[in-house]
Amino acid sequence: MNKTLIVFAFLGLFLVEAVQRPQTRGIACKLCKDFVTDLEKELENDEGTIEQKAEKVCDKITMNDPTLDKLCKQFIDAEIDKIVKGIENNDPPEKICKDISFC
Repeated sequence: MNKTLIVFAFLGLFLVEAVQRPQTRGIACKLCKDFVTDLEKELENDEGTIEQKAEKVCDKITMNDPTLDKLCKQFIDAEIDKIVKGIENNDPPEKICKDISFC
């Protein structure tokens, strides 16, 4: 009986994780694609560094919310090189975000 209870508890946790993950990934994927799209536009402008442009995009898509802005800027620190490389290769935002595991 204890083994059955443990199996059902594990199965329940697995199902909760499986159900929650696509929704979270969907939000992260959309935000990533929005970020890449906006950064592509910003990179056409010659003013400022890539980091400054990325921070500007974060400010825009997070609407200056302090918590979201902090997370976005951490995202920049971790992934900006891969994102810029994808943009330079003319990869679509969906591919770039898949390559960095956000979609």
